[in-house]
Amino acid sequence: MDTPHWQKHWQERREPFLQECRQARQELLLDLKDPQTAQRRVLADVIDMSAGSLHWREHGYDAVASDHDRFRSVLPIMRYEDFVPEIERETRTKGGTLTCSPVVRWLKTSGTTGVPKRVPYTLHWLLTYRIPAMKAMWGTYLEHHPELLAHPYATLDTQTVREDVFDFVHGIGHQAVSNRHPQINSRDWNPPWFESPWFGPDVPTGHEGRMYHRLRHLVGKDLHYISSINPSTLISMRDLVAAHGPALVRDLREGTLEGRPYTAPDEQAAAHLERVLATADFTLKDLWPSLTLYTCWLSASAGLYAAKLDAVFPGVAKLPFMSCGTEGVTTIPVDDSLHSQPLAVGQAFFEFVPAEVPLGELVDSGERIETLLVHEVEQGRDYHLIMSQGNGLYRLWTGDVYHVDRVVDGTPWVHFVHRDGIFHSFTGEKITEAQVTEAITRGLATSGLSTGLYMCGPRWGTPPRYVVVAEVPEPSAGLDSALSTAVDSALHEINIEYASKRDSGRLAPLEVVSVPRDAISAYIESRRQAGNATQYKYKPFQSDIDFVDAVARR
Repeated sequence: MDTPHWQKHWQERREPFLQECRQARQELLLDLKDPQTAQRRVLADVIDMSAGSLHWREHGYDAVASDHDRFRSVLPIMRYEDFVPEIERETRTKGGTLTCSPVVRWLKTSGTTGVPKRVPYTLHWLLTYRIPAMKAMWGTYLEHHPELLAHPYATLDTQTVREDVFDFVHGIGHQAVSNRHPQINSRDWNPPWFESPWFGPDVPTGHEGRMYHRLRHLVGKDLHYISSINPSTLISMRDLVAAHGPALVRDLREGTLEGRPYTAPDEQAAAHLERVLATADFTLKDLWPSLTLYTCWLSASAGLYAAKLDAVFPGVAKLPFMSCGTEGVTTIPVDDSLHSQPLAVGQAFFEFVPAEVPLGELVDSGERIETLLVHEVEQGRDYHLIMSQGNGLYRLWTGDVYHVDRVVDGTPWVHFVHRDGIFHSFTGEKITEAQVTEAITRGLATSGLSTGLYMCGPRWGTPPRYVVVAEVPEPSAGLDSALSTAVDSALHEINIEYASKRDSGRLAPLEVVSVPRDAISAYIESRRQAGNATQYKYKPFQSDIDFVDAVARR
């Protein structure tokens, strides 16, 4: 019997991919041992690639080419919105405006105004930074779990997709960073499973359709590893098996895919799936006893999925996904530390401003802003992060705030805390996501409960109050009352302005509404946008309380 093309590709790419990932990981580890040298190298590269561009020459920024130390004093700190005029110009020139490398793609990500951003994906950035970052991360995964490349069915990669592109900007594709289609050249992302039936552009683009194809291909196989960015994708996989299990059993038994001929019938896999489905609280470990690892975001708000993930993957090891966004990579995991990762000092030139500094106001006013470099940050403090990338976006302030957990060999180990300005404030109390999470954790603990998913929003009234919906094992009115008192009291202790407003009657007591386990998960899944499931982010903070009734009905 002839070996399928996708399996031939897997065999041909396995060893080269393994070596490429090991090499990228080794280069990352060397940078982490000497972060200042890595930062000087990145800054020199950023300047070299942009000094000859139209924007730099028109503003006199090219003067820093002969004196890199002037970079911070000559170029201003910018928001994405500040780059929009030059980005619009770049869409027509396709390179040479912000940087001298050609733009091969425009990366699509949501904007604060509802208009999708266009982040330039240049050939130089792709080959020098983004692909090596992915390979370094996979190098860590393979270092800890070499079984990920044991055979062609060992790994399910949901963090990247291959989708045909239908949105173009002056002839250049406008697509999500997770979409690795089409390949730019032979050095583009090309893992062994790149040609697998569940990974190609012929797979449905909708979340459920794509996931069903993945399951049909891999149920009954010795799957070792599931890779994801967002934990909600992993939770939804288990839910989809429960919802579409009978159809999946039928397809396995009849050798079909959604009723159409696909492969030889697999009675053994069908019978096993039937036995799994017969248990109401089955896990993905039940479905695939061979599972040894899963990866996804595991810190900040994603950490609230911990209990659900442990329930879906009992006894399965976990590793974190890199801290990154469309605009660039911030951290790359090098070991099994779940909460904190080393700053990716070879990915961007990083600057820091203490989080208590009103950076937005200073940027708006055009004031000079003093920044700190990698070797100047302090353990235990929060910082605004500013990064200059190899794609032309220099001194970009994304609004992310990071906490420095420790410093090892001069490299900060950090974790994402929250977005600057993401808080609720009726009367100046400015409660943050981190503060609400801590208050809920304390409040639930008084009733012997652990923290899971929650959502918080403002209810306007006289006086106004905050409403929290929280998942618990057994919701009840009595529990709502107890939790409301406990969480309100905890937030009273954590945020002195909240305490002041509560004591003066300007804020009504916080209200907690308990809902069953998985109610918020189900609501989140219902809000997914077709084709954007890979990048969907669960947000504990909401701008209104429309979610309260919607979640409570589930």
